[in-house]
Amino acid sequence: MTACREQLTFSFHPCKEVVADFRGGHLTSDAGLLPLVDLDRRLGWTARVAEMIEDPRDPAKTEHTLLQLVRQRLFGLVAGYEDGNDHTRLRNDAILKTAAGKPLRKPLASQPTISRLENLATARAVAEINRLLAETFVQVQALRGRRPEPLVLDIDPTDDPCHGHQQLALFNGFYGQYMYLPLLVYERESGMLVGVRLQSGTAPPAGRAVPLLKPLVRRLRAEWPEAQIVVRGDASFGCPRMYRFCEAQGLGYIFGLKATEPLQKRTDEALTRVRERFDRTGMPQRHVASFWHRAGSWTRSRRTLYKVEAHAQGTNRRFGITNLPGPAADLWPFYNDRGTAETFINDLKNGLKMDRLSCEEFVANAFRLALTAVAYNLLRVFRDALAGTALEGASVETIRSRLLKVGARVRQTVRRIWVHLSSAFPLREVLAHATAVVQGLSPPPPA
Repeated sequence: MTACREQLTFSFHPCKEVVADFRGGHLTSDAGLLPLVDLDRRLGWTARVAEMIEDPRDPAKTEHTLLQLVRQRLFGLVAGYEDGNDHTRLRNDAILKTAAGKPLRKPLASQPTISRLENLATARAVAEINRLLAETFVQVQALRGRRPEPLVLDIDPTDDPCHGHQQLALFNGFYGQYMYLPLLVYERESGMLVGVRLQSGTAPPAGRAVPLLKPLVRRLRAEWPEAQIVVRGDASFGCPRMYRFCEAQGLGYIFGLKATEPLQKRTDEALTRVRERFDRTGMPQRHVASFWHRAGSWTRSRRTLYKVEAHAQGTNRRFGITNLPGPAADLWPFYNDRGTAETFINDLKNGLKMDRLSCEEFVANAFRLALTAVAYNLLRVFRDALAGTALEGASVETIRSRLLKVGARVRQTVRRIWVHLSSAFPLREVLAHATAVVQGLSPPPPA
């Protein structure tokens, strides 16, 4: 191995010698995290997560508090360090120390300590963190003085490939891989996650949907008793159990429906008509309508939507089921709007690497998923603070690469921690704007 030198000298510059040394002090590449840390302190989310985890350690032998560990892990996720291994090389990052509340002279937790944190969480703690997601949504709406109407809940499963020996990582024939199948519930207007549940790879998508939705609906109803709540989902949720639950709770619903033989027979005539019109005119044709239908497993008839299309690529036939009023031509676009949840899932999976659930224990992976959901909601609230700027509506990856990944020099004096950002940082006004919005959300917490 080459011996470490104090200076590195380069001669490629046409006019002067270039010299690099290792005396820059505390440097960081994540100075843009500061307003997000301030936002979390004002909302109190990481503090509440830490309170939900029971700490069996001896305080006399404890170097890192649970709150410091939770903040280190969460802001590591926000900054793009999704693996526990990343924290070994981040132990001396000045901004992450500041975010976690650690003195600059002391190192952060190492990877084994972070892994112990993830395995410390119990199933009860994971359930409480899941309920916290609904509380975060209610809290943010109250801070903004909003009364959502209607409340549209988009429920969707997503595949999470597994490549190790994780518990309940089972082979899913539809996806053709060993995986988990997390269940996600988003509120459409805010894009916030209001419910998550980790499931085994072979769990039916709708299998745990009712237990996930029931406490969520109860909490939303307690806050907004008069608000209409509508649940949307694809055909994997079009089952009698979901219909009965929504009807018993007074919820609106619209789900996809599988194209069974009786449904196809009832729409064969409509499909034939649109095909003939397309053959005659050469223009794409569509017909949308509804009828009342009762399947063999249903106790009563329900309104069934259908859409038949004919175009140059062939024909298409789709079905849905709903208890919502209104013309079928208006309900289909409303159902298709649930595709917006795919952009939310993209931010969660690709922006925050939600699918990096590599712990061996199932509950530890469920904790990872829940903590990632809290980090996602924090970023959603922060993104709203960017309204009116060049990053309005930006994805998580864009916000991170352009606003959070900011190089800076950190130094500490008697009274302050100074973070010196580059004078040439192009988005300094955006960062200042977001900071002002965050600091206007609520009174600052006590020092």
